[in-house]
Amino acid sequence: MNQRQILVLYSMGADSASLWQRQVHKGLYDELGSQQRGSTPAIFEERFDALRVGESASRESMAPYLRTKYANIKFDAIVSENYVAADFLDAHPGLFAGVPRYYVNHGKHDWIPVNATGLEVKSDFARSIGVIPQTAPQVKRIVVVGDGSARVQGWIRNVRALEPQYAGRIAFEYWDDYLFEDLPQRAAGLDGSSALFIMGATRDRAGKLMPPPELARRLTQVSQAPIFTHIGSVVQPGVIGGYVVSGEHIGRAIARILLGQPGKSFDVQTYMFDYPTAQRFHIRNAPEDSVWLNRPHNVWDLYRWQIIAGLSLIGLEGVLITALVLALRDRRRTLATLNEERNGLEDRVLQRTLELLMANKKLEQLATTDPLTGIANRRKMTEQIAREIERARRFNHPLSMLMIDIDHFKRINDTYGHDAGDKAIVAIATLLTESMRGIDMAARFGGEEFVLLMPETEAGVAVHVAERLREAAAGVRVGAEDGAAVALTVSIGVASLNLHEAADTSSAMLIRADKALYRAKKEGRNRVVRF
Repeated sequence: MNQRQILVLYSMGADSASLWQRQVHKGLYDELGSQQRGSTPAIFEERFDALRVGESASRESMAPYLRTKYANIKFDAIVSENYVAADFLDAHPGLFAGVPRYYVNHGKHDWIPVNATGLEVKSDFARSIGVIPQTAPQVKRIVVVGDGSARVQGWIRNVRALEPQYAGRIAFEYWDDYLFEDLPQRAAGLDGSSALFIMGATRDRAGKLMPPPELARRLTQVSQAPIFTHIGSVVQPGVIGGYVVSGEHIGRAIARILLGQPGKSFDVQTYMFDYPTAQRFHIRNAPEDSVWLNRPHNVWDLYRWQIIAGLSLIGLEGVLITALVLALRDRRRTLATLNEERNGLEDRVLQRTLELLMANKKLEQLATTDPLTGIANRRKMTEQIAREIERARRFNHPLSMLMIDIDHFKRINDTYGHDAGDKAIVAIATLLTESMRGIDMAARFGGEEFVLLMPETEAGVAVHVAERLREAAAGVRVGAEDGAAVALTVSIGVASLNLHEAADTSSAMLIRADKALYRAKKEGRNRVVRF
């Protein structure tokens, strides 16, 4: 039997440029991988790269390119994913004439294309909006962030139709006509009684498109309000999630089309939440069938080999006991004795295993925690900086750090005693932990010096955070033995990772932050200096 040949057209470009495209691709090949060998068709893939070059520019030269490249290939089907590819195929009915077409996730409400099968994704906004008061009952206002495109405006109309259900309980506000530069400042004014609902892209003043995942990432840096969405690719650290259209589910639907079994249903929505963000905002009452991203490893994943070794030892002892029972004359008496010994051995092995787990956890905590303040120490911070640099380079995300030093610390010790100095150190450590986000890390780096590591944070935002910390520190007072209230100030150096410099390391970042801190000290203290 001849192998089926399928052409798949994607709208959003390469996997590395689009999180949505990466999720669709993963679902597609996971579904194909679950099929029997020999049933998978030959797949030819092309991308319009609409995010990088724009929708119009990505379509202009595609038709002649496809005609030339696939002139000698007879396709069994052509599948498009998302509205850019679907609009292109619909505008070129003569391209690969006679080949069955499937327009997946085409973005047009109740559209029936000519000479093609349209598989529409109908977002269930009743669930997408309803999950907000269900999981975050403190929310009294929902701010819908969208754009002026026909597709997003259709979604907004669906949300407006739900407003009467929440009359008197939740107010709705729509930000669908703002440039990107206007949104962070507006979002920074929201607190936990409001929720952002991301459903569209924005453009900046230069006309550059800011896709929903990037827009959400930027807003998480400035807003204290929980962020929900109905788009699966938007669910990332800092975004709670919600009832979303899953890119992986759409990829699996495409795979079924490729295998010649599109089926009648097209259910691609699911409840999806980011676990650390949901914990941060105290999300509760999530549906039982929810998908949780970034959930911490369980005990089995962390201590698998210790548990296996303990169970293997128990099994070995069982074999030895059985052999001894067969060899002894007084079978009943010996069996009872050996059973008692085995039970005791099992208890001892279990006890030793638990003691080992607790000892390892305690040693790890002692090795990475500052005993005076309870925050991370220099070793832990050095390891974390290296990990965050690697992650920042992989995803091309910003990374910044603050180096904080208590001003005139020696004078405090000499004048008021070391007890007052220790209180000052603890007070600044407490200020850092109360001010940072869930993804940040604070550490005592040595003496009166601290480091605050801020992933997903650009230099300008880091300077703004440093100024707030400096102002907050100026209001801190610690008590001395003689009853005096000792005022504190701090100097802060700010440095950011250079993503375009491969040689930029954790040591280099620390050196730059230290140099900026030195300048702050030299220029009079109680100030913030950016390297």
